[in-house]
Formats: sequence, structure tokens, C-alpha cells
Amino acid sequence: MPTDTLPPWLDARAIDNALSREKAPDSAELTDILDKSLALEPLSIQEAAALMRVCESEDLARLLAAADQVKQKVYGDRIVLSAPLHISNHCGSECVYCANRRGNTTVARKYMTPPEMREAGRKLIRQGHKRVILVSGQLPNADVEYLAEAVSVLYTVFDGLGEIRRINVSVGPLQPEEYAVLQSVDVGTVLIYQDTYHEQSYRAAHLSGPKSDYQARLKAADTALQSGVTDTGLGLLLGLGPWQYDLLAVMLHAAHLTRVYDAGSRTVSMHRLRPAPGSSFAAPYPVSDGEYLRCVAIMRLAVPYTGIVLTTKEPAGLWRDGCNAGCSQLLTGSVANPYESWTEAPGEKVPFPIGEDCHVDEVVRFLLEEARHLPSFCTACPRLGRSGSEFLSMVQECGMKSQCGPNSIASFMEFLLNYATPYTRQLGEKLIAEKLDGLPEQERGAAERLLQKVRSGRMDEFI
Repeated sequence: MPTDTLPPWLDARAIDNALSREKAPDSAELTDILDKSLALEPLSIQEAAALMRVCESEDLARLLAAADQVKQKVYGDRIVLSAPLHISNHCGSECVYCANRRGNTTVARKYMTPPEMREAGRKLIRQGHKRVILVSGQLPNADVEYLAEAVSVLYTVFDGLGEIRRINVSVGPLQPEEYAVLQSVDVGTVLIYQDTYHEQSYRAAHLSGPKSDYQARLKAADTALQSGVTDTGLGLLLGLGPWQYDLLAVMLHAAHLTRVYDAGSRTVSMHRLRPAPGSSFAAPYPVSDGEYLRCVAIMRLAVPYTGIVLTTKEPAGLWRDGCNAGCSQLLTGSVANPYESWTEAPGEKVPFPIGEDCHVDEVVRFLLEEARHLPSFCTACPRLGRSGSEFLSMVQECGMKSQCGPNSIASFMEFLLNYATPYTRQLGEKLIAEKLDGLPEQERGAAERLLQKVRSGRMDEFI
């Protein structure tokens, strides 16, 4: 793989050297590595590579359990829920695995209009969603004004007591002045997914258009942070390149952002390559369910402070297990999907995208019945302006957990009272009572005071 043009932080030779290890760590070495993670110290790529070689079932169970412990230390027992909102599938890139790709004739093309955005926002709010990720194709000239308009529209949508309180955007590389446009409308985290850091795999999958520029993608988070963006998120499309290489590379990327900008990566999204309408492309490096859980756990152990995002596109049992292996955020399906009405046109265009039609009440109920985690709709950090180095500092000092518990409970009670089905509310009230019993006295007192306000009809309560 050519390395002469890579940014200094992406040391391909160091990654290859780390991955040349063949031997599994013995019990003593594994204990040392896990203890380092439990002390909330980021791992080296050599230590992460050692975890990739763990093969005994007992040792693998220790690895998964340690990842859950690290997540509990940093963020407590809650899973933040967000919804994707696809506002356009126009795209100028030819990425062989993607239904948005420029040459795909099996999908109808359209921009969502402001009235459609409002209706989509209302659909989300009626489910109880508070956090949205805007998704669109990538055009040769980034249509940042269109994104900004969508953000502005959605922030002004209300339905009864509900509103959208946090909007993140998934974008390709932008110019500094374009990031400024997004900041002007109060965008949250700017998500720039590399998908794969493995250069040969990247170039084989991205044939032309803006996304074919491997170097621009690598540098985009730097440009965003240099332009005043306070939070960026990284992401992998597991299966597109060797997962072992990609995991070590995203570790190096996150470490670089922490070292240079004192901000780190607010989130790391970990999705697997899936079949797409109009594409026969198969994953060059398929990732099994077991490997997927190992990826989630190693990422949590290696980069303890980041938010790890999974998706309900994965089988329910798998994302449940992921929630027990270090995941802290879940991207749920959205019936606000604009494509549901775009694909009934003449010519029988296939439904797109796939796997995003589950209702948030179903996800919450599954979490309550099977995963026993606290669903969270909390947006306290953006409400209080916590971002960048301030947010990272709070997380590193474990100050986030003491607030995440009470705030998550309050936001969840708001959902139960206003949006949940009766059975889900019954399950949720029971889980809240259990979680209260397990909180330290000071946190429990804070949570009970917030609950009293929410039960009296107050909204958006947090500490």
C-alpha cells in the first residue's frame, strides 16, 4: 500500500507491524491490557492488535465484560437514541456499494422540500425522538445551503409538547466557509465517515466523484476543527476493508484529533456493509457477528471516551449484545423516511433505504425487555453548550456519568409520559425504579427531583 502521501498520523507501516502479531496474549498480558482500559487510559495499536488475537472463549468473555465496565464508568448505564433523516439521495459519486451512487437507475431521485422536512420532523417528534442525524448524497459542489436550510426548518418544528433538540449532519469534506454556514444554524456534531482507511480498498470501492478523493476524506476532520467546528464524529463501514486495519487506523485518527485539537472524536459509528438496491457489490472482507462484537468491544477499550454508535439495521440480538459490549448510542429506524413516498412512482422503483422502518417504541421496548439498559433521549450537553475540549474534559474526569444518570432518567420519563405505548410505559416505569435504587445517594436525589418536575408536566429538564 502506498504510504508516502498519507498524513503523518496514519502510520500504515506501524499498523501493518502491529497486525503482524500472530500470538494471542497470555493471561497476564491480557490482564495488563484490560486493567489499562479499566483505568480509562487509551490503548496503543499494539495492545489493540493483541486483543484481536484473543481466541479462548473465556478470554473473549473477559474482553467483552471489560468493555461494558469501561462504558459504565464513563457514561453509566444508558443508551442514547437518535434517528436518521434522509433528506436527499442526489449524489455525484460512484461508490459501488451505495444505493445513492450516481449511476444507480433503480431509485427515484429527489430533494426533500421544506414542507416535507416539516412533516418528517413531525413524524419523528410524534415517536418521541429528540435527536436527528441528517443524511444526504454528496454532490460535486457541496450543497451546504440546502443542509443549513434543513437544519433551520427542523429546529422550528413543534408537535404538541415535542421538538427536535439536537441535529447532527453526515457530510463529505467541506471548505472552511461551508463549515461556517453549518455552525451559523447551530449544527451539532459534524460526522465525516472514512468508511475504510485501507487505501487500496477505498479506491476500489469509490470509483469517481467527490468521495473518490481518499486524501480529502482523511483531512476533512482537521479542516472542520480548524474552521471552528467543535465536535466531529468518525465512522467505519466494516467489511469494506480489513476490519483489523480499519480499527487501528480509526484509533490513530481519534488520537490525532485529541492530541492536536484537544477534542478527540465525539463519536465513532460502527456499521457493517449491507446489500443496497441497485448494487451487486459484496463485502470484500465480510465481518461475522462475533467479529462485529469484538470490533465494538475493542473500540470501547481502546478509545474509552468516545461515543460508540451502532444501528438497529443490525439483527436485534446483535445490537443488544453490542449494547453490552461498549456501545453508548443507537441509531434507530425512522418512519420519517422520505423515501417511503418517493418509491411508489411508475417503473416500480425499489424501496430505499432498507432496514429503517422500525418505530422507536419497538426499540425502547426491546431495550427494556432484553437488554436492560436505560434508553436516553437526553440533550443536556448541547443545551448547556458542552462540546469540544470541555465535553472531553468532563468525560475524562468521569464527571459525565454523574449527570448522565439523572438526565437520562428524566428524558426517558418524558418519553414514557408523552409518547410510549401503555405496555412500554409500564416496563419503563419499572426499570426507572430499579435504576434509581442503584444510583449513589446524590445522583438519586437529583434524579428524583427531575422526575418530580417531569411528572408535573415540565419538559426538557436536566442538571
